[in-house]
Amino acid sequence: MRKFKLNRLALIIGASLLSNLVIAADENTVVEAQQSNKQKLEVIEVTSSGRSTIATKTAMNITAMGEEELRRKNIADIKSLIKDSTVISSPGNSSRFSDSVTVRGLNVANVNANNLERFTTSTLAYYLDNTPLPNIAYRIKDVARVETLLGPQGTLYGGGSLGGTVRYITNKPQLGEFQFDFNTSIYQVKEGSLSNDTDMTVNVPVSDTFAMRVNVARLDDRGFTDRKMNAVWLTDDETRFGSPDRAQELYQDDDWERTDSARIQLLWQPNDDFKINFSHIEQDQLAHGTRGASLWDVDEACAAQGLSSENCAYTPATAPLQVDEYTLQSVHEEYSDRGFSMSSIDLDWSLGFAELSSSTSYYTDERVGQGDYIGEGYIYYGWIDGLGADQTRESAYMTFDNSNEGISHETRLTSNSTGPFSWIVGVYYTDTDSSLKFWEHFRGLDNAMFDAWGGFDANLLYPDRKEADIGYFEDISSSYTELALFGELSYEITDAWDVTVGARVFNWEDTAYKNISDYTGAIGITEDISTDKGNGESIFKFNTSYDINDDNLMYFTASEGYRRGGTNGFRDEGDLKVKESTQRFEPDTTTNYELGYKGYVLDKDLYLQANIFQIEWKNTQTYYDQTLAGIFPLNGTTNGPDSESKGFEMQLRYSITDEFSFKLSSATSEAEFTETKTVCLYEGADDMPGQECSTWLEGDKLGGAPKWRHNASLDYSTELGNGYLGANLRARYTDEVLSGRQTRGEDPFIFEAYTTFDASVTYGVDNWNATLWVDNIANDLTQTSYQRVAGPWGYRSINQRPRTIGLNFSYSYY
Repeated sequence: MRKFKLNRLALIIGASLLSNLVIAADENTVVEAQQSNKQKLEVIEVTSSGRSTIATKTAMNITAMGEEELRRKNIADIKSLIKDSTVISSPGNSSRFSDSVTVRGLNVANVNANNLERFTTSTLAYYLDNTPLPNIAYRIKDVARVETLLGPQGTLYGGGSLGGTVRYITNKPQLGEFQFDFNTSIYQVKEGSLSNDTDMTVNVPVSDTFAMRVNVARLDDRGFTDRKMNAVWLTDDETRFGSPDRAQELYQDDDWERTDSARIQLLWQPNDDFKINFSHIEQDQLAHGTRGASLWDVDEACAAQGLSSENCAYTPATAPLQVDEYTLQSVHEEYSDRGFSMSSIDLDWSLGFAELSSSTSYYTDERVGQGDYIGEGYIYYGWIDGLGADQTRESAYMTFDNSNEGISHETRLTSNSTGPFSWIVGVYYTDTDSSLKFWEHFRGLDNAMFDAWGGFDANLLYPDRKEADIGYFEDISSSYTELALFGELSYEITDAWDVTVGARVFNWEDTAYKNISDYTGAIGITEDISTDKGNGESIFKFNTSYDINDDNLMYFTASEGYRRGGTNGFRDEGDLKVKESTQRFEPDTTTNYELGYKGYVLDKDLYLQANIFQIEWKNTQTYYDQTLAGIFPLNGTTNGPDSESKGFEMQLRYSITDEFSFKLSSATSEAEFTETKTVCLYEGADDMPGQECSTWLEGDKLGGAPKWRHNASLDYSTELGNGYLGANLRARYTDEVLSGRQTRGEDPFIFEAYTTFDASVTYGVDNWNATLWVDNIANDLTQTSYQRVAGPWGYRSINQRPRTIGLNFSYSYY
């Protein structure tokens, strides 16, 4: 992977930009935090509707979080953003993992951590400004706001979405205004080391028509989870050789992260009607180790207490901790090294009758890494003489190389008509390539196969193998293109009543490549290329809104969402032939019905936003697997039964006095299969020998999201001396969560409900402010995820991040 060095870039930028900086007080600077909460809520503008509007007056389910609130809540990435949401859920694993994301109960994925990115799924779409991304690694720095839209948005955005969309809207260069911002946060997690998160922004008006804006940032998170190499029940002669040091037993604060990022933007605006903005982003993230705590193996724990298996009540998730809540056992080093780069050019041109917006971008997102594979290694290779757990002190690990790159273009026209009709029309094109590769390594494998099988030479038989001692390789790749036309037409029936219809029509083509290579010869090698396409696919939207008065509105929306299908890596076994309908999984679609209200009451002291929704999900994509030779799993996806999600969402803010305000956000959803369906892997009868079938029952819960979530906060702000003082107390409640879908009415493991409390105090004068904050005040370590370790090697419990105390400092010069 190409390495990005922030230090060198920072020096160049600093030398060219900061030489013009003269620190001086500017008494005309107005710090946003001095405004009342009511004022802030009223002036947050959003553009997700295709036009610049105020969030509280937009007739759709949209919320926005501004730059100040993001910083006050320490929201700096997608994981912390989801953690703060009541409507979006994810496992909250440490930074090296990609997480499955659930919106409004829509997802059928296990709530866990997995070294293999192909097992993560999302019904949430991600946008960085105007660019849709398959996932979003970019940290939230110099971001003006984050907009969250619930429900499908394919008629507003070319990229479409199934359950909702999150948009990062970055700050843009400003003409005629020099600006310098500096922000730093020093913090420490309980049992961890002192960490730092710093960023700096400079805006330089080069001329009357040209401006440049640069942001650089560095995260140095020192971690808090220790890594113990060997399980506590192993005797000295049973311990394993690990990595990177084959003998070192303990690595302190092993779950650290270093992330460097930079963004440069160039604005050319020759007149008020025309502007072009160029942006380039580089980010390099090294996320090391795994946050969590390792538990005893059930049989070993029972034996240590002198209990027989019949009299021992432990389960993998309830066994005792091997050490404590801050220690994880892993023989091999674990990490993910990720590089993200994106260049984009945005054009805005006022044509009088309409506004023309055009955006073209190219991005690359690469992730290489390594994970421990001890349990899987002994299952998949322990049958080879010399590689059994009692025959060798070596163990397996896996490496991966995942990449996404693509170009996307979107051009849209937005009408400026003052009559009853208004419209948005656009064209969207994308061409993306993705590759998900992983290898299984077991030191000594080649020698063991050579000795056990009379001279079996893997290097000779498999000359394309990456390196020695690799037993398995998998590559699932895709080249995808799509061309879409989209638009919306609105009609103002009266001054208070609007109706909008929208549509998206698109063609797509997906060429999938799979390579599954077993270098032991047990299941052989399979390579396959297949192409699927769709022409004239379409989704629609209907929305109507009614302004009760200037401060209150109601709306109803019916909208459709779409997610493309794909191909699996399943393979024929002997005379058993995989069904074509199982080898490929079809697109799934959602139809969202929503009735909502937004408005002010009690002399504008109370703002309320509430809605109810029902989502019909057709051809629900769910996880599915094949077992080869009775041992080896090939995981994939299939179309399960249709399903449905229903729920309620609410946000309110109440100004108690000029100094005190209260906020509450609540959401509930319940999703389940609405029919019974059986999917079988091979051609032939469902009950024939060797057939593999899965059945889902009507009423089975999809899992993955809490039934209820509540976020509440109490804010205080007042003038103090020459400055201002602010204080904030927040509480978050998360209900029980099913760790996966129900199977024939039986619950999987259930994560317990929990409540966490955060607090902060801010003082600021003129251009600077400082905030002292504490997250997870009570140090609640409730489990929120897990990582399965195969075989008798323990279970990893992934808990909430422990109590964290920090101090933020910000300085702005205008």
